[in-house]
Amino acid sequence: MKMKLLIILLFSCSLLLTGFDKSEEKEISSTVKSMITAINEKDAEGYIQTLNDYFIKATYGDKDFIRGNIGNFGHVDLLEFDVMAIKTYISYAHYKLIHTNNNDEKTTFCGEIILEKTKEGWKIYSISEHSDCR
Repeated sequence: MKMKLLIILLFSCSLLLTGFDKSEEKEISSTVKSMITAINEKDAEGYIQTLNDYFIKATYGDKDFIRGNIGNFGHVDLLEFDVMAIKTYISYAHYKLIHTNNNDEKTTFCGEIILEKTKEGWKIYSISEHSDCR
């Protein structure tokens, strides 16, 4: 009986550490989709809820900047999103999107999103861009 419980525990831990936990993958995808929806709906508070404090400070300075400028963030269409790895407190995903600014100019971006697991769930920690979006 103890051996069976130990095997179940080891299997469960290996799923979490290797990134094959589908519920975590769905939660990560949901966070990114919520971020994009908040940008498109000009919902500053919804956008802020998807970001961790480090990302807000490093990218915008503070939450008030987001609140005052969300109307200038344009529109985002997510084309591709793949969770690459899920660790205990951090995950990595690749993305490709089209950003349309307020002048209807479209730009394709791709890169990596790093998410951090917090008490409130997954939060965007970092977004990087690659120069080659094929």
